[in-house]
Amino acid sequence: MSRPLDSVARKQARLLQFRTAPADLGEVIAYRPAAPAADFAVELSHEYTRNVGSGLDVQPPYRALEAVLRAAAGTWARWQWNDGHLELLCAAPISAEDRLDVFRYWAEAVVPGPVGQRIGEQLAELVARAEPRPAVIPAPPRAGKRSRGWWPGELARWRFAEELAALDWPRNNGAPVRFALCTDGRLAAIGHELPAEPDRKGVVRHLLPRITIGTAASGHSLRHALTVNATTTLLATSWRGVSTVLLANPDQPLVVAAATDGPPWARRLNVPAVAASRRLAALPRLSANVPPFPEHLADDVLADTAPGPVWAVAPASVRTPGLGRGHGMEFFRRVEEAIDTRCEKYSRRSPAFVEVPGVKVPPTESGSRVSGPIAAERIPAALDAAGVDTLLVAVLWSTDEVRARVKAAVSTQWGLGDRWKAAEGVEEPAAGGRIKVVFLHDKAGALSHGPRTSVERQRDLEEMLAPYTGDGVRVAAICETDWDPERWYPTLEARDTAEAEDGKWPSKQALAHLGATSQYIKQAPAPIPTHTREGKPYNEKYRAKKVKSRQSGLDSSTANVLREILSGVGATDHRLGSAFGKLACEPWWHIGIHVRRHAQRRAYGKRHTATPAPITVALTAMRPTGGPDGPWQIWAYSPQAGQWQAHGPATTALHAADLRWDVTGYPTAADESPQASAAAHIVEQALLAARTQLPASAPAVLYVDGDSAEYIWAGLTDEALGQNPPADLPRPASWLPGHSLPRAQRPLATVRVIGDLERIGRPTGAHMRTSDGTWRATDTTNSLFQLAADDGARTYPDLLLVNVPRTWAAGPSGRFGKDETRFDSNSQSKNGYAHTATRFTVIGQSTDADCDLIGAVAAVLTNQGITSDVRQSMPTPLHLARRMDSSHPYYRRTAQSDEESPDSAQAETGADETPGT
Repeated sequence: MSRPLDSVARKQARLLQFRTAPADLGEVIAYRPAAPAADFAVELSHEYTRNVGSGLDVQPPYRALEAVLRAAAGTWARWQWNDGHLELLCAAPISAEDRLDVFRYWAEAVVPGPVGQRIGEQLAELVARAEPRPAVIPAPPRAGKRSRGWWPGELARWRFAEELAALDWPRNNGAPVRFALCTDGRLAAIGHELPAEPDRKGVVRHLLPRITIGTAASGHSLRHALTVNATTTLLATSWRGVSTVLLANPDQPLVVAAATDGPPWARRLNVPAVAASRRLAALPRLSANVPPFPEHLADDVLADTAPGPVWAVAPASVRTPGLGRGHGMEFFRRVEEAIDTRCEKYSRRSPAFVEVPGVKVPPTESGSRVSGPIAAERIPAALDAAGVDTLLVAVLWSTDEVRARVKAAVSTQWGLGDRWKAAEGVEEPAAGGRIKVVFLHDKAGALSHGPRTSVERQRDLEEMLAPYTGDGVRVAAICETDWDPERWYPTLEARDTAEAEDGKWPSKQALAHLGATSQYIKQAPAPIPTHTREGKPYNEKYRAKKVKSRQSGLDSSTANVLREILSGVGATDHRLGSAFGKLACEPWWHIGIHVRRHAQRRAYGKRHTATPAPITVALTAMRPTGGPDGPWQIWAYSPQAGQWQAHGPATTALHAADLRWDVTGYPTAADESPQASAAAHIVEQALLAARTQLPASAPAVLYVDGDSAEYIWAGLTDEALGQNPPADLPRPASWLPGHSLPRAQRPLATVRVIGDLERIGRPTGAHMRTSDGTWRATDTTNSLFQLAADDGARTYPDLLLVNVPRTWAAGPSGRFGKDETRFDSNSQSKNGYAHTATRFTVIGQSTDADCDLIGAVAAVLTNQGITSDVRQSMPTPLHLARRMDSSHPYYRRTAQSDEESPDSAQAETGADETPGT
């Protein structure tokens, strides 16, 4: 369905996303050395593998070679295998002398000693003698192939970054700021670091503002576009865990971005990119041992002669609080203004997203949005839809404070009144007798910290719950846990021991083995002190405000636990149906598909392991049962259970099992990964079983996370939208979920959900048309927008839900980042909030699909959750499927590790392998 723009374009989104044109790439020169270069590259690879260690599948760090090439040329360069030959691409000519030096220095840094020197000289001579020729720009990838290795896209990002690096960014006061272009394509405000307030030990942390250019998800427009995002990165204060260093070498126009290597506890700075770039700048080699350093490495710390400034970037980790503090709304508005007024090439190239008329997605409670817990009178109908006869809520407590807090919350939410005594071990009916609440003192210590196993805890828990369970009774436990966010351990071993003996995870799995869902409630933190650390009494008004805030936080978290108890068994009320407003609430199954590849520990330097990383797959299906005013049914599937079940039993079955699903037995074809093959097979089996195992037969709409699933289903990629499956596809199930089913049984559509702002672009507000026909800019917006065609004749089923963070919306009028940028502020410890967004690209799989309606439904199911009072980042079916995984007792053991963070050494040095080497 399409609509003329003139009738609906009352509001248009402002977005830091900009279209590109072929002319933007400029001149690209190719240097293709003679054929023996490939033989020398193979020999270098073998020597590097032998030096690193036997049995490790490694390649020389070609990303480091590109960094040094860019430092020498002052612009973009790439070393690649193309059409049976090695070639050097560059956006400007590189002298023969520079090519000779770069390849020789790099090879000697990769393979030290006479062998590396010989290979480097031979390879460098061939590259230096190569004649320049115009590069052949390859066509964009076809359907079924991905664009990760498409170098014109990388060059387009670089050209845009060059434009931004040439700008002076004005400040409210002080000299303008200029961002320096780094060899990794990012921009860094070198020389404009922002000091934060000293911490308790008096250490001053510095923030380095950085800008990242990304490739946008083009969606149905099929037009290549770029995005702009920014953050402030914490600079490290010790060598431990440092993942990236930035070097401003003299006489080099670009800042060299180099990834350190070695284990986190002993990072090595003198990596090939550092060694080669320093030799190119006529600087001496660094010593092998580099001592700890402050915010900036002093010149005399690294070597006897000045090496130039070095910035050490802390890795993205929960162990470095404050990393990635946001800039705030005003900074992104100034970026938008600078591009519109001073970058003529990209001015007014943003795609048009126009407001969707007639669809209300209010972020707060309104006529079409319900907030708060499920009303007591609606709980029976919600439990009926969830297939629960009687819900036993067992409160397993240890301290009187937690017991009293849970009792107060239960009395308020479930209508037991103030006179309820909550006698120990006595069941009390609530919600019309459908819920029974019992308080049980954990005298056996089944939840307490210590080395007890899950099996030992399960025996104690089973004994405690046995008198209250029976046929038709579903158990949900509220468990008290001892958790201190300020806890500190003297050594890493002490921290690891404490985490291993944390009672929460084994007790949660023990309860899952008993078929019980669980929610954990933390103990109250220490009371607000009456005196400061210096012994001075606190101001009474200030202390009263802190006490009130502390109690409000505790009460809110306790109330949320009761909400999660109901959603954990699959109970929800009418709120999802009423959120549709005037939209048709069709009786479809809305199925969320969550796939996650596990992090895998591996030896340093090893790019691949013999055993592929396992995956987790979870699906949830939900549908309305009684129209807009009725509750919804929620079912779920996991390969561990092997069948569709009501949401509660399916969740406990997954939590009681090993979260890792082995993928070694699944066949692969061409360049398909075992994880992609396994996920496609499992999801196809689940969708086939849904026809007979779900309680009703109805059309289905699928929701998948595009950021994590595009490697599984080729039909999700931008290159494949609107295309037919290619002939060389490994199997029909690898095109789209459900594609292998008979045509009449296929889903109506698959909704690709993207939440990564690097693929969306940062929203900056909206343009609104006033009554007199003129347009004015608004600073914020929460609206739903739809992508318009370039000719303005129609809209695509490609929607954008823009969100204002709740913290920003609730803040005072003068909140941080509203009218000033971080460069103008003296409060660097504060976080700056800016717009976020979720993109929905609807891919039709049936001729009966109303793709515009499905896109609007996806936005509604994102705006209205089943428990939260705020917007979610994804539609509820996908949110619930992901939560089945993230709430598993041992999820943290399989999640992304510090070493695999976006700034990690593996991410920055893992360049594409050069074929033939």
